[in-house]
Amino acid sequence: MSHWMPATSRALRVSVLVEERYLAQPQPTAAAAALREAGHDVDLIVADRHVADLTAPLGADVVLARGRSTALVSLLRAAEAAAVPVANSATSVLAVVDKAGMGAALAAAGVPVPHSWVGPVDVLARRADLQFPLVLKPVCGDNARGLAVARSRAELAALPWPEPVALAQTFHRGDGVDLKLYVVGDRVWALRRPSPVSDDGAPRPVRTAGDPIPVTPALAELAHRCAHVFGLRLFGVDCVDGDRGPLVVEVNDFPNYRGAVGASEAIADLVADLAPLPVSVS
Repeated sequence: MSHWMPATSRALRVSVLVEERYLAQPQPTAAAAALREAGHDVDLIVADRHVADLTAPLGADVVLARGRSTALVSLLRAAEAAAVPVANSATSVLAVVDKAGMGAALAAAGVPVPHSWVGPVDVLARRADLQFPLVLKPVCGDNARGLAVARSRAELAALPWPEPVALAQTFHRGDGVDLKLYVVGDRVWALRRPSPVSDDGAPRPVRTAGDPIPVTPALAELAHRCAHVFGLRLFGVDCVDGDRGPLVVEVNDFPNYRGAVGASEAIADLVADLAPLPVSVS
């Protein structure tokens, strides 16, 4: 087993907050293991099962969290209120949960994104400026759930949509292979991976981690622009190929980093860097 020198030489108390649904996924379990290997004391806390005393200080030097449930965000905000450093702030996480707000923030910052609209499906269907095919998404969905594709105005008008509004984006299908960027602090990985969305918009399982590709200066700049917009340190960027280069479809906080070799160790180093230095007493 390979070892690396942690970013700090002292053992830290790290609270790893996680939603129960992520326990069966690679992260944050792999990052917690890397932190333990580096000699840190790790407490894995399942937010859905945990009760926190908000009047007592938290016993952690730093917090690493994956999730966006009310339970987890509440614990994350409690950590921030107690001045405990966190890898991704609650504000940053919530900024990418709202996909419509996310797209608007990216567009306002000049990040290339697909043409997008948000509104009731029946009203959307009456717009003259739509560009088909369209992929429709729940505004606060995740993991490719609830997607649909409309190839024409008639399909859009007839689409049964369970929510008051939908996020609609031009569907750049390309060759069915998407670009995925993974980011840990200043480090960026890039992979080509089959799209998780089929031609009819239904989610499809992607059983490969994808093929690593070189991180060009342009891809690194795109990743860091997304980091600047939302204040995230751990995130993934889903891109599709546009006529003039990659278009950012989504930014996701703390992904699984599948295929990003060394990501868990990089996360452990980033977490260690966040911890405040001990105060020396003379």
